[in-house]
Amino acid sequence: MTIYVTVTVDLNGSVSQTARAKFNEYLRGQNYAKHKLTTLWTAWFLPGNTIDSAVSFTRATVAAAARAAGISNYEALVMPGEQQPTEWRQ
Repeated sequence: MTIYVTVTVDLNGSVSQTARAKFNEYLRGQNYAKHKLTTLWTAWFLPGNTIDSAVSFTRATVAAAARAAGISNYEALVMPGEQQPTEWRQ
């Protein structure tokens, strides 16, 4: 089964545009796709992965992105599931 994760991350404090760009670049490099919604990312994991492993990988990836960007204060929420997220604009 393919596992999809949706993660939103708020970079707290006065994070510079340079740090924000580095953070975003790191996540993109790990195959997370940024949505137009300001802090929303998604990724998918191949069959054979577990929900726990997808959440653990996401947590580690967000932490590594924050370290790479010099960000020490952030909040994140991840929602794993078997259904691909639906996005729309109006």
